[in-house]
Amino acid sequence: MGLNNNQTNNALYLFQGKVITGATKDSHTLEKNGKFYNQFDSISGRITDIKIVDGYEGSQDVAITITDLGESYTMYFGVNTSYFRSFARSVKNVDFTKTIEFSPTYKVENDIKKVSLLMKQNDVWVKRFYKVDNMGEMPSALPVELNGKVTYDYTAQNSFLIGELLAKFEEEKLPF
Repeated sequence: MGLNNNQTNNALYLFQGKVITGATKDSHTLEKNGKFYNQFDSISGRITDIKIVDGYEGSQDVAITITDLGESYTMYFGVNTSYFRSFARSVKNVDFTKTIEFSPTYKVENDIKKVSLLMKQNDVWVKRFYKVDNMGEMPSALPVELNGKVTYDYTAQNSFLIGELLAKFEEEKLPF
């Protein structure tokens, strides 16, 4: 039995509309809480794996492996985020056998942060399959009052979208 270190420099995260990866003090474009990151506007490649993994403090994350020209990266983002919901609501309109460009967005309107993960395939933006005015079988988010403010519980919707995402990937994935 030998020592193993399974850390990878190819881990990607989404932060304020950018794709970020760990960096060193000498080669970074973003510093946050004493840690260093490089930030990018987008990433392109084919999805070669999708998993739901344990995230921070008991949450779940989506781990999407993206491969292009022999390089593989794993992009992580929380299941209970707008990044996930925008991605998963569009998945039925994606061809997993082709290159996809992932572009996270971030804007603040009326002190409310809004994020999304947009996808482009064949130079065309991928449209959402599930929309507010056409939810199909997708459950609605449930309004919940918390400390005098209305928030939404996406538990049932997220479970549905996870099932749709994994089923679509299994149906279309190529043997790698």
